[in-house]
Amino acid sequence: MRTNSKLTLAAITLLCLGLSGTSWAQKKKSGSAAMATAAHGVELVKQGAYPEAIEAFTKAIEASPKDSRLYIDRGGVYLSGLQKFPEATADFAKAIELSPKDATAYSLRGAALVEQNQIEPAMADFNKALELKPNDPKTLERRGLAYYKQKTFDLAIADYNKAIELNPQSTLALSRRADAFVAMNQFPQAQADLEALLKVKPEDFQAEDRLRYVRSKLAPAAAPAAAPVATVPTPTPTPPPVQLLTRTNVFIALGVILVIFIIVVLVAKKAMTRPE
Repeated sequence: MRTNSKLTLAAITLLCLGLSGTSWAQKKKSGSAAMATAAHGVELVKQGAYPEAIEAFTKAIEASPKDSRLYIDRGGVYLSGLQKFPEATADFAKAIELSPKDATAYSLRGAALVEQNQIEPAMADFNKALELKPNDPKTLERRGLAYYKQKTFDLAIADYNKAIELNPQSTLALSRRADAFVAMNQFPQAQADLEALLKVKPEDFQAEDRLRYVRSKLAPAAAPAAAPVATVPTPTPTPPPVQLLTRTNVFIALGVILVIFIIVVLVAKKAMTRPE
């Protein structure tokens, strides 16, 4: 069962918008051209107009090329909206160059590298992000996916456990942990995660499909054992009745009668010849 990539990308899109809001709140010059253009880009992202949003963020970067958050915002659209991972990686790298202590830039670059199956450099970025911002649930979720792709499912589950502890409502962490449990054939735990996910997000039809799959795996184990079939002992066959009137028996009987007749005749003759 594959990781739900659409769910992953949607979560990153929301994160991108959240970062944009923080970025604009931190601006000192209200009403600047870069701020207005970037704010328009955020609105375009909300509408799903990703190419237009890229254009807006590019104009904002041209107006304020040293603002690392603008590169993060544009990179987020490349990553989640357009799935142009090399472009996203380049934007996050520029953000790191401008702000080397920005944990978010490292975390998002790691996410873009994972999508390109560059797991080792992605791990380095996630570890750096967690060094700068320990126990960040988003980074833990992303590193968990990298562990999952490496098939180190126990480490993936450990990251998801921590992310869920920090944010129990994280549908992304619940979904990914369920995938890791399925990969380890731990179907009861996967069922619990998917049921928890659907309580938070009941309209997630893909999660419903995955839950049905997991339950189908559990059904044989849950079914009661079939009762043993009672065996009826096979009766001992009754021997056939002895056939007395056979040809052999008739000859024997005639022989016996003949012998007796001869004996009787001989005895009678002997008695007749005996002197008186």
